[in-house]
Amino acid sequence: MKTTTAITTVKRDVQLQEWTEQIKAQQESGMTVTAYCAQNGINIKTYYYRLKRMRQAVCNEIGQHDIVPVEENAVTETNNTDINQWFYRLKKYRASSV
Repeated sequence: MKTTTAITTVKRDVQLQEWTEQIKAQQESGMTVTAYCAQNGINIKTYYYRLKRMRQAVCNEIGQHDIVPVEENAVTETNNTDINQWFYRLKKYRASSV
């Protein structure tokens, strides 16, 4: 039973990683979601489903940690590697809890 759970977890992580790359590619393309999906043969409902699942995974991960206060004047920068770093931490966390 434990092997099945581990396989399911790995499969879900791989799917989320693939979906993340797809969403990043759309955002970096400069095209609308509709145009990107049409060009790449992706059903638009599928695209938004995957976006929703990816966001849920991120929110679930954030919900498992304590909220740390941030200074009001703090400035943060976001880059394309943030999502990849999140997945790396998620896989490391899941590997340590199995």
